[in-house]
Amino acid sequence: MDRRWKALMLAVVPGLGHLYLGRHWRGLFVFAIFAIAVNGLYFARVANYPGTGIYVLSLCRVAGAAMWSYSLLHVAHLSGRFERRRVAERKDYHFKRGLARYLAGSFDAARSEFLTVLRLDPMDVDARFHLAMTQKALSRRRETARALKRCLADDLDAKWRWEINSELDKLDQAGQGRGRG
Repeated sequence: MDRRWKALMLAVVPGLGHLYLGRHWRGLFVFAIFAIAVNGLYFARVANYPGTGIYVLSLCRVAGAAMWSYSLLHVAHLSGRFERRRVAERKDYHFKRGLARYLAGSFDAARSEFLTVLRLDPMDVDARFHLAMTQKALSRRRETARALKRCLADDLDAKWRWEINSELDKLDQAGQGRGRG
């Protein structure tokens, strides 16, 4: 089971999801408030503790529900499950559109799509490489060299290294991409 889903499952008990994600003090705080609210409910309802009226009972209900809701929502936010999926879908959509526009010869539109992908994920090496190739097709040599150098720096898996070096060599021979620093 994925770490994010484990955190969400543990968040059913307020504070445990936070503890699992390494937010120890927040998890203890949330659990303490929830425990105080449940204790207040017990004394107000079951033990019929004197001096606990409808206001204490209502306050304990609200506090318990608030801590439970907060715990679930905050752990969902911390785990980022929902946001990451939406961003990945948007990124994939714009990347595919950029490739389609590039292959159709609509380089300005392709450039716009690849820039959108890079706004969503600045470390996307594929989008950066294709942006460089699009800028090359638009005869923007300096932007091409800059994008290729950034791509080379970000390409930790060396996926595009050979292609990048080949394109930088071509730019060096043309006299526009000097200094690979």
